[in-house]
Amino acid sequence: MNSPKEINVNQDLSSKIQNGKVTVIVLDGLNGTAYEAEAPEHGKTIVETFKGGFSRIHLESSFKFN
Repeated sequence: MNSPKEINVNQDLSSKIQNGKVTVIVLDGLNGTAYEAEAPEHGKTIVETFKGGFSRIHLESSFKFN
């Protein structure tokens, strides 16, 4: 399972760019934290909040037929 990882809010985000991958970065200004998660190759990514703060991330993956 691809669970979000907390990242240092003071680091340069350009270092998070990976060739061929999409990374979702959530900046939680309420708690002063940041999280990253790899987006599925085909699917949906939903960021859920609760009382203004980051609560959870839903990653829905699927397989695309050509």
